[in-house]
Amino acid sequence: MIRESILIAGIIYLVVIAVQMFTVPATLLQGAIFGIVLLAGTGFYFVRHHELLEHLEVVALWAAILLFVLYALLRLGGVI
Repeated sequence: MIRESILIAGIIYLVVIAVQMFTVPATLLQGAIFGIVLLAGTGFYFVRHHELLEHLEVVALWAAILLFVLYALLRLGGVI
């Protein structure tokens, strides 16, 4: 039941993202990226192999850490 609830919530968020992308064209790229990330995150709950799920969680964690470091460096350099 938890998997289905997460799937339904993901679908609702994707609908909201799609509406925002079509009403505010400036958010097209951000909406597309967030939609892909949301689909990948929702997909984690449907992975049956424990080893693969653990590997994907570690990859997602390190990606988040590295993106935060990249953001900090861009802020420090005055790019953002």
